[in-house]
Amino acid sequence: MLKNRLLFKYFCAILLIYPCFAFAQNDDLFSMEIDELLQITVISSNGIEESLIDAPASMVILSESDFIKRGYNNLAEILVDLPGLDTIQTNGTSYITSYQRGYRTPFMTRTLFMINGIVDNHLWSQDALISRQYPISMIKQVEVLYGPSSVRYGPNAFLGVINVITKKGLDLAENHTELLMKADIGSWDSNGLELFSRGNFENVSFDISGRIFTSNEEDLSERWGFLSNNLYNNQKVWGPLLQHQNDGEFYGKYNDKTDDWGLFANFKYQDLKLSFINWQIDEGYGTQYAADRGQNNGDWQRLSKQVLLEHDWQYRYNLNIKSNLLYRKSRVWGNWAEATPDWNQGMSEYSYISISNWNSSNNAIEIKQDFDYTYSEYFRYLLGWRLKRSDLTKAYDVPGYWGGYSSTISSDALGPYGFGAGVFHSTDLNYDFDSKPIPNVPNDNRVQFNDAGIYFSVIYDSFPWRTNLGIRYDYNQIWGSSTNPRVSSIFKFNDNQSAIKLVYGEAFQEPPALQLYGGWSGRLANPDLAPEKAKNIEVILMHNSAHWLHDMSLYRAFYDNVIREDAINNGKRVITGFEYKGRFEYSHFLQGQDNITGYIYYTYTNAKTDRIYDHNKQDWVNQTKKLGDISPHKINMLIDMPFYDNWHLNIKGNYLHSATLYSRNPLNIQNIKVASCMIFDASLSYKISSWNFTFKALNIFDRKVFSPGVGKADSGNDFSKRSLGFINSLTVEPGRSVWLSVRYQFDLK
Repeated sequence: MLKNRLLFKYFCAILLIYPCFAFAQNDDLFSMEIDELLQITVISSNGIEESLIDAPASMVILSESDFIKRGYNNLAEILVDLPGLDTIQTNGTSYITSYQRGYRTPFMTRTLFMINGIVDNHLWSQDALISRQYPISMIKQVEVLYGPSSVRYGPNAFLGVINVITKKGLDLAENHTELLMKADIGSWDSNGLELFSRGNFENVSFDISGRIFTSNEEDLSERWGFLSNNLYNNQKVWGPLLQHQNDGEFYGKYNDKTDDWGLFANFKYQDLKLSFINWQIDEGYGTQYAADRGQNNGDWQRLSKQVLLEHDWQYRYNLNIKSNLLYRKSRVWGNWAEATPDWNQGMSEYSYISISNWNSSNNAIEIKQDFDYTYSEYFRYLLGWRLKRSDLTKAYDVPGYWGGYSSTISSDALGPYGFGAGVFHSTDLNYDFDSKPIPNVPNDNRVQFNDAGIYFSVIYDSFPWRTNLGIRYDYNQIWGSSTNPRVSSIFKFNDNQSAIKLVYGEAFQEPPALQLYGGWSGRLANPDLAPEKAKNIEVILMHNSAHWLHDMSLYRAFYDNVIREDAINNGKRVITGFEYKGRFEYSHFLQGQDNITGYIYYTYTNAKTDRIYDHNKQDWVNQTKKLGDISPHKINMLIDMPFYDNWHLNIKGNYLHSATLYSRNPLNIQNIKVASCMIFDASLSYKISSWNFTFKALNIFDRKVFSPGVGKADSGNDFSKRSLGFINSLTVEPGRSVWLSVRYQFDLK
């Protein structure tokens, strides 16, 4: 990590030295009008440029001006404000977990996350690891698409797509370059630095961005009994592990540090483009795990490296051929201090203890080609194929951990108690095991397979009608094949300011290697897992009036072969929902000021499952009931008010109605619900010349909020004895935080 950080600092220094020319101010940050919103160009719905009104999907678009006015410092903050997403911040194995359209999952795996159309979900877990590693300053717009999209994107575009579109050097005038610097400081000793540069010259353009972020994170140990320092420091529970430390801090107290960074670059020469994605997350375990089972002072590290070579060829005026060659690497590694309660009679206060280091290294290479052929003014054909070769870890390489696979410890080394070389007891005087896996998981713990896909779509466009017909076939050597159609019809009226859309789509979610092969020491492995299936029918109504853009979606989704957290295809789900997305713009009550803008979003979600967990039988049973952890009503609202030419006041509120808990959660049988809550945020920004200063407060009134636990959420809430399971049944959300951001941008001529 140190080498990478030094390289990043060297890169930052180059960008700081290089701007030594005259600069010109960019005054177009806040210029979007309400009557232009339906004509915004989007890419994510069909993989081609089309207007929002023509996109065959429900979408939310956020522009660069939205990021600046709202004071966003990272992508995770954006998700909290979106309709149709229930977002939980655990600061744990994932910084956030977000359930799109009411589909609860152990991780954020059913939403496809992309940078410029390049999938960035983790290869092994398929988790969308959205934390603080992505530079906000590189983003042109974020496109959030709701509903199945497998026809265009293949596997795992199951609930929807989040596509981050970055600013390109080619968008500048020729022989121009631009430099943007952004620095953030905030509560809990949090610091962020971003640099972004782009340029456009004859036949050559580029964009480069980088970000580092560090934080001590908020100490939440007093907010929930199973996060108490009395448990982290309990001698009976932890024994000799309390003599050990991580990153210079002894175990035995709440400690949740963050050290993230990311580098992103695109270089374009004529029709050829070379792109790089390289980021690393190094975070603790936050509030996810009970303090009598896991110390949150650990390193949970994730890495993504991607290299893309792309050729974009325009043949005459009506045929575009795009060819991609992509190499991906995803890795997850770190350390973990664990205390498993001693199950022997009279020993429940004591533990079998371990400190483990683990690794999972994964890579893939993918070739794909897309054809876009405009046959006439009425017909447009889209065709594409892809071939992917994956080389993934099976179980974690985790030396000495409960008989887990190890590249460095013999399987015959069972340790003092026969459970693994690294498993000791809290009554022991010393803990002296220390072994790490090698960086690359050996071949005997890997699986290699191919998968391929082909799709075809046709667009018929004759005003006022626009119709999309598409189908895709995918084949995977592990789990077999899947065929998915998508059909939509759009009728535009009212001088192209209104539209009604009818959309039917299907999608599939491939089982991740993490569950196929068991992850931790091969437990809960199921190599026979089949893909999940989704079918979604939706009606969308869009209407643009003088002051409002109204966007309403009514959908019903059917899910089959649901993969539970214990790696079993078992169950069906039916989710009915309604989403209203309204954006407004009114003249300011002060003469000479820019217009007042904002939004109001409302989400209704009714998520049902036919399988629930019976705590008396300790098993799943057939019964139709609410899925749980999903708020039935959600309201997001925002108002942005400019004043005195250079000032913007932005106030937003997010309301979540009380929610029933997931049936696996022990609190469910106590009829405990997550309480309703309303959280307000505010930001005040000042713009002068090329400078922009933003002061922001999140959770202004310091509300003490709980969200549902993630995964099994099985700890319970009886703090007088050991927890019932590893994962906290409720998640403690952060309190108030304050942030100051400074942004500086100039153009070089």
